[in-house]
Amino acid sequence: MSGILGILAAFAVVILGSLSDGDPLSALVSLTATIIVFGGTFAAILTQFGFGDVITGLKGIKWLLKPPKTDMAEIIEKIAGWSNLARSQGTLALEGEMASVTDAFLRKGLQLIIDNTSVEDLHPVLSAIAGNAEHEDMIAGEVWEAAGGYTPTIGVMGAVLGLIHVMMRLDHPEELGEGVATAFVATIYGVGAANLIFLPLGTRFAALAEARAREREIIIQGFVLLAEGKPGILIRQNLQSLLADQGKKPKKKEAEAETSGETAEQPA
Repeated sequence: MSGILGILAAFAVVILGSLSDGDPLSALVSLTATIIVFGGTFAAILTQFGFGDVITGLKGIKWLLKPPKTDMAEIIEKIAGWSNLARSQGTLALEGEMASVTDAFLRKGLQLIIDNTSVEDLHPVLSAIAGNAEHEDMIAGEVWEAAGGYTPTIGVMGAVLGLIHVMMRLDHPEELGEGVATAFVATIYGVGAANLIFLPLGTRFAALAEARAREREIIIQGFVLLAEGKPGILIRQNLQSLLADQGKKPKKKEAEAETSGETAEQPA
């Protein structure tokens, strides 16, 4: 919901800024600029990604209304409970749990456990599935970030086309001011849409995709421990510790600096 509010605030800032100078709201409206900037941006990302990925990117907007959330505490309890059930009654007893699992990734992991997949095979299989899911999640962010990169330049192109039109009508000096103003509306559309909407959306969607990828890593570790026959209490403790450490990972540059410092302190 905060994403929707942010986009509305962006529109409000631009509109109020224009009205505060006494300009009419109609000064910000141009059908020609809309066609050039947003039509051109759509054509550019369609060329780069293809129709399927563009549709996926557009569908990602639903994350603004309902961000994907996973109750990791509940999932950890489920995996711990499955471990206790498998240890007491065998992995075939987990077939009765399949009906209550709605998440596709959890269902696949549980099915692999029921099929007695070895630990050596379980991890690479789940990692491949998780990698494919992460790639699909990242598409939305990549599409919107690419749109944010193309839009400003296309906006400038729209402004140049508008100026060309104005220069062709120099014999009507009374139209020059309005014509130049309309030409620069395309620049406003391009720069404004990129920096207030498209790039923030791309960054937001990428962050959501990364969070979901980290959650899948924890789930994979849980299934590996389950396949190894570890008791539920041990699985719960391990996964909860991983969940707690998610927000404590050092940034790449900080980690490299710490590593360099440790290396420098070692005796020759």
